[in-house]
Amino acid sequence: MEILDEIIKRVRNLDSDQQKDILEILKTWQAGRLRDYPRLDTKVNIDIVVGDRVIQTDAKDISAGGIFINTSGKFKSNEKVRVVFSVPGIDKPFKLEGMIVRVEQNGMAIKFERITPYFKKMLDEMIWRSKNPDGNFL
Repeated sequence: MEILDEIIKRVRNLDSDQQKDILEILKTWQAGRLRDYPRLDTKVNIDIVVGDRVIQTDAKDISAGGIFINTSGKFKSNEKVRVVFSVPGIDKPFKLEGMIVRVEQNGMAIKFERITPYFKKMLDEMIWRSKNPDGNFL
């Protein structure tokens, strides 16, 4: 049994007060380091539409909440974008809307907007699986 499965199994067997205690311990351990979603360093190919421009590039990292893409173009924060990318093992390409939240010299960070719970769950699970040493993603 994998470590995460073992942890989940054991936590489920605790009563409500014990689960709350475990949650507080985890929050203490992760204070200042916790993101809403885990990130995956990757080189996924991606198409981005910004205004009337179409950019083909790759991602530096991805999470269920957003993506950082490698690009050297001139962009502005708060610009709306559309992104399309595929990942191995998932048949449907991800077609998402987002907003540029940060522009750096070597790329930009995009926060996904109006992402369905289904796609958010798929991305999050794909990233968790890929961090598993037995996984086969990238």
